[in-house]
Amino acid sequence: MRAKGQKPVMKKKHRVIWTILIVICAAVFLVSGGMLLHYGLEYHQIESENQQVAQLLEQEPTQEQIDALPEQAQEEAAVPYATNSDFVGSITVPNTVIHYAVVQTTDNDKYLHTSFYGAYSRLGTVFADYRCQITPEGMSDNTILYGHNANNGSFFHELTNYTSASYAQSHSTVEFDTIYQDQTYVVIGAFLADPNATGADVFDYQNYIDFSQRDFNTFKEQITQRSYFHPSVEWDETDHYLTLSTCDYDINNGRIVVVARALREGESAGSVTYTDNTNQRMPDVWYNSRNMDNPFI
Repeated sequence: MRAKGQKPVMKKKHRVIWTILIVICAAVFLVSGGMLLHYGLEYHQIESENQQVAQLLEQEPTQEQIDALPEQAQEEAAVPYATNSDFVGSITVPNTVIHYAVVQTTDNDKYLHTSFYGAYSRLGTVFADYRCQITPEGMSDNTILYGHNANNGSFFHELTNYTSASYAQSHSTVEFDTIYQDQTYVVIGAFLADPNATGADVFDYQNYIDFSQRDFNTFKEQITQRSYFHPSVEWDETDHYLTLSTCDYDINNGRIVVVARALREGESAGSVTYTDNTNQRMPDVWYNSRNMDNPFI
């Protein structure tokens, strides 16, 4: 029993604890709200810049801009090239939001977080692997483009939809217009990749650029096994390829990769059909996360 005149110490302690908890909760709320506002403003700025760059791709160039182009470059590339001399073309996947300028420099790091205008950007710019050749004489056997999988659905986010034959059927072409030539590609595969794979699980797709240095048959075999779907069209070592790569979260540090080949002379993409791959190979970590054995190893 509390003695007469003694203060209710426990009640005071409870009030202090509750006050501290309220302050902490308020601080967390304010910080979280501030971060959401910051990211919202950042994404808004990025989207605004994307629209500006898209307008550059459509603008009529001046004679001065045309004269500044590299030899044999197309006049339509003059405006974006004048804005950023790392500009090498534009990538478009019809019926998606993917319509972006493509840049290339001497490494694969700069444009991960650099905008087309040269400022810091969380989502960077779509860029070509620095090892790929984009020249008046032609291109590498396989040109690889990288872009972020953005939470707001921009950049290469929609590549994550290439997980069925039905989606490939309705999004079967990719247009990559370089500063030297325009080219349409037909999608021939899409797969989940693990950059951290080891041993027999490895498929380092990003290193298949020149088929005189990396075996084409391995390239084709791996894509055929791993793709979510199979196309009706043929594809071989004489074709040129375009590979689009972005992050995927089905596995830790995963990648979703879409591969397309250049349309052959006289060929129409409208004739291609796709069927789902009923015996698809996934990365080893995918099977491990589901307590399954990898039947391909």
